[in-house]
Amino acid sequence: MRLWIAVMILAVFGLAEGNKSAYFKVLMERQNPYVFDKNQRLELQKERLKAQTTQKVAEYEYKKAVDVQKIKKEQTQIKSQSEIKKEEVAVAPQKQMVEVKKKMLLYALLGFLVFLIVAYLAFKRYQAYKEKIELEKMRLQEALHEKEMAMRERELQAQIAGKLIDAVASGNLSKEQEEKLLGLANGNNLLEKKQ
Repeated sequence: MRLWIAVMILAVFGLAEGNKSAYFKVLMERQNPYVFDKNQRLELQKERLKAQTTQKVAEYEYKKAVDVQKIKKEQTQIKSQSEIKKEEVAVAPQKQMVEVKKKMLLYALLGFLVFLIVAYLAFKRYQAYKEKIELEKMRLQEALHEKEMAMRERELQAQIAGKLIDAVASGNLSKEQEEKLLGLANGNNLLEKKQ
């Protein structure tokens, strides 16, 4: 592009120089201003005007070429800016998708952590409930065991009382033994006596 501008400038100046050389040629041939006649002066004026016109045309051509290059440069800048904007517009949805995916990943991670915490708390609560049920079962089993032991003790006391009655009724016991047996029958525990 710069090379083209340089070639244009050289062409314009070359053209102007060509016209100047014709003008100077006439002047050199006619160095004596008194020798000129009217036609030659007109010819000199024509050459001078022609040279000035050619120079002005060359200047206009040069300005035109510079302006065209400026316009082309501005157009390329505008095109490049518009392409950059197009790329930004094209990339914007992808950036938004990446941001949305990041947010979704973060929310999924937070949701998973909340799920883990809730699951842990539910598991602890289940364990506490299960432990409570186990304790309740053990308490019920202990109460049943105590009732069973109390029933056996009553059965044992009834058997002992029946044997005492049989022993007293048989008459083979001494007075002292009968009193002990009657004391037992009145509610004293046999096991307490042995201790």
